[in-house]
Amino acid sequence: MLETRDLHKTYQSGDARVEALRGISLKVLPGEIVAITGPSGCGKSTLLHILGALDIPTSGQVYLEGHPLHSLDDDKLTSLRQLKIGFVFQFFHLLPTLTVEENVLLPLLLSGRADALGKSRARDLLETVGLADRTHHRPHQLSGGQLQRAALARALVHRPSVLLADEPTGNLDSASSAKVVDLLTVLARREKTTVILVTHSEEVAKASDRQIRLVDGRIHS
Repeated sequence: MLETRDLHKTYQSGDARVEALRGISLKVLPGEIVAITGPSGCGKSTLLHILGALDIPTSGQVYLEGHPLHSLDDDKLTSLRQLKIGFVFQFFHLLPTLTVEENVLLPLLLSGRADALGKSRARDLLETVGLADRTHHRPHQLSGGQLQRAALARALVHRPSVLLADEPTGNLDSASSAKVVDLLTVLARREKTTVILVTHSEEVAKASDRQIRLVDGRIHS
C-alpha cells in the first residue's frame, strides 16, 4: 500500500543542517494498522507528512499503491490527497463556522462529490462515532473527544486508501483517548483502510498491528 525507499529529509536552520530523516525504507501492507513511535524530534511527524504528500523528501522515493509520489506535480499531489488519503491531526482542525455535518462533508465538497450519497455517507459515519445528535452543532459546542471523533469521520468520509493520524489522542483524557482508539480500529477494519499513526502513547501503539520505532531519523526497531 505504501513504500518508502532510502528516504532522507534535511532542513536548513540558519547555518545549521538538521537531518530529520536518514535513510528510511519501509513497507506498509493493505489494511495494516502501523504505529510510528519514538522520542520527540526523531522524525515521526516529518515522515508522516511525506507519506501524506504534505511535504517532499530531500531524496528517496515514496510509492502509494505502486504510484511514485515523488514524481507527481503539485496539482496531481493535491488530487491524490483528496481521493486517496485521510488525515487526523492532534488539534482537530475543524472549521468553526461550519456545523459538524458540514465539516465531515468537506472532503467531498472539495472533490465535487457532496451529493445525496455523500451526505448519507457522512450521516452514517457520524452515527457510527456517536455524534448523530450533534450534526447541527458547531465545533465550539463539542468536547475534545467529540471533536476528534468528528475529525475521524471527516478523514474517512471519502473512503481513502490510507488514513494518516498525527498524535490523534494527544489532547484527550484517558477515557476519550480509549474511545477514539477503539473507533479508529473498528472503522479501519470496517472500511478496509490502511492506517499509519504517530503516537507517544503506549496504549495507542499497542492497539496497532505493528510498531515502527524511530530514533534520530532512523528506524531503530
